[in-house]
Amino acid sequence: MSAAAQLAHHLGYIVTGCDLKPSSNYSGPLEKVRLKISTGHSADHLKDIDILAVTPAVFYDSDSHPEVVQARERGILMKWQEFMGKYLHEGKFLICVAGTHGKSTTTALAGLLLENAELDPVVEVGATVKEWQNNLRVGKGDYFISEADEFHDNFIYYHPNIIILNNIEMDHPEYFSDMKKLMNTFQSFVNNLLPNGVLIFNADSENNQKLVQQITRSDIKLVPYTLSEFDTYGYTLSIPGDHNKSNALGIIKLAEFLKIPAEAIAKTFTNFKGVGRRLDLIGEKDGIKVYDDYANLPTAFAANISSLKQLYPTSKFLVVIEPHTFSRLRAVLPDLPKSLARADKIIFTKTFASREKDPGDFSSQDLVDYTNKHLDNDKASLINEFGDIASFIKKEAKPNDIVLVMAAGSGHIISREILNSL
Repeated sequence: MSAAAQLAHHLGYIVTGCDLKPSSNYSGPLEKVRLKISTGHSADHLKDIDILAVTPAVFYDSDSHPEVVQARERGILMKWQEFMGKYLHEGKFLICVAGTHGKSTTTALAGLLLENAELDPVVEVGATVKEWQNNLRVGKGDYFISEADEFHDNFIYYHPNIIILNNIEMDHPEYFSDMKKLMNTFQSFVNNLLPNGVLIFNADSENNQKLVQQITRSDIKLVPYTLSEFDTYGYTLSIPGDHNKSNALGIIKLAEFLKIPAEAIAKTFTNFKGVGRRLDLIGEKDGIKVYDDYANLPTAFAANISSLKQLYPTSKFLVVIEPHTFSRLRAVLPDLPKSLARADKIIFTKTFASREKDPGDFSSQDLVDYTNKHLDNDKASLINEFGDIASFIKKEAKPNDIVLVMAAGSGHIISREILNSL
């Protein structure tokens, strides 16, 4: 959302905003362009406003926010993704990156690729790209690369020339009641491809394959890729893990379609510094490394642990997980123990409810109990408060150990508390 606000400002819109919190990870770039961000909500914010663009999370928190009520009455309410699709994408050759996992990394790589190819793209990402120190790159070229999120059908407002589809996995059960609804949403998005559009897709994803089989349009060019192809290209990727090799393959196929030379691909992959909160090494003390990652699903937990195990095969792994929304963890509970089996110690924090209300019948303790039951040991435990987690890690961690924090909500806070305590 902060990227959309910045871009609108750069395009000449008068932009203001409001949030319940006075600051966040993404406040810095907004402050640099001097956008007025108020703390709290009031209908007074809508004076002289033509469009109120909101995050869909607002509708889960309260559908009766004063701004929302008045904007709906005035007919000026829309999600920020609708604003992006209707106004900010206009006149650009649009490349969208979609899928359950890897969107931000793949979007960043695509943006850096076109930057290295001197195509000067606009790039909007759902995470901070370290090379730009922002989740936005403002370019003057013809290309716009946009991260496309499926939650709440957000990407349905986008009409791309090219889609890179990483994978499809069940997520957001509070919105998608079942897999059929999720697949229908992705199908609708693919159908938004402009005439003679291109779908670059990971053929290793079973649900990607199912989706492709349902495509009836003859003017869509299908470009599949599989993990086994990566080594045949001979590129060196700066970030670890097979999942990142899959992300990179989507970029290789994009480069081939746009006729971008191999030198630009190699430069992009070799120099990539990663994006914020994606296997982000935030520091090391006394031989103990602390990583921070946004992961909130078992598939991502397993991929992150596997990636770091490749780098540190002899290290002990202390994994901290802040559960993200009650519905999500309840839905994926059967997959949780296996995804964490290679961890040496697992700490669950209190659940980050985000846009949900506490149902009262499911908590982080249920995750601990289920994990221990199915791993046949007591490696999982519950420590609710971040300060107590930091104290525990300080006592438990030894030189050569890896601390991996995975949290969509407060991970950047937990990981830094741990690092500072060592």
